[in-house]
Amino acid sequence: MTAAAAQPNRSARAFGRVLRSLAQLGADTEHQVADVAHIAGLRPGHASRLLLTAVEEGFAEPGERYGAYRLTCDAAVLFGPAPVRTSTPEITETLRALHQDTNLAVAWHVPGWRPGTGLHLDLVDVVSPRPTLRADAAQQHHDLSRTAAGRIALAFLPPQMTSTADGRPLRLFDDLAQAVISSRIAASRTTSTRSLSTPVQRGSALVATLTVTGTPDQFADDLTVQEHAVLLRRAAARSSQSRAATHAI
Repeated sequence: MTAAAAQPNRSARAFGRVLRSLAQLGADTEHQVADVAHIAGLRPGHASRLLLTAVEEGFAEPGERYGAYRLTCDAAVLFGPAPVRTSTPEITETLRALHQDTNLAVAWHVPGWRPGTGLHLDLVDVVSPRPTLRADAAQQHHDLSRTAAGRIALAFLPPQMTSTADGRPLRLFDDLAQAVISSRIAASRTTSTRSLSTPVQRGSALVATLTVTGTPDQFADDLTVQEHAVLLRRAAARSSQSRAATHAI
């Protein structure tokens, strides 16, 4: 390979490392050039020039702090499923506050039923400290009974909504459904993550699900799991009260 051919390859790899470093530091927050350069293994000046190129190409945007950058929504979808509904400042604040309390990935879903699909969960917003958690936090498994958010939907929605597009009922086992309803917590796991979910309600109606997702070590201790569950339920309750107050005005 000639030196001329090697240079574009090195530049492309460096550009990729900068984007990957932004994601590793946290795809949903802004980061200083020095931190990005350190993770990417580049000089700060080189990283700064690549970040400016990323801004020009729509992969990054300047942060609120001087010399800070964050991934754009267009770039963030490269690291996990994209939201399919528009979020609100209230939802975003709920997720960010819960993430700060737990250091877990946090997601908000809205359940619904439509012809051709049946019961589904729309991802509205997700805050993930690690890109590797984002896909599992999005809770997009085709079998709703396998995910924490899906189990909340199946336990708290009326029977007319818990069916497939062709009318086939979707149900949890009775013992599991009763446990979810009484505790207001549903759990699920993958080979690399653990999730807890709780309902966000208006009166008795389920309007959303709130989910936290982390690595197995973040759920290894029973007391820690209980703390995650308490913080999760409190965040959902505050959100329900806030939404009720907003709709009452």
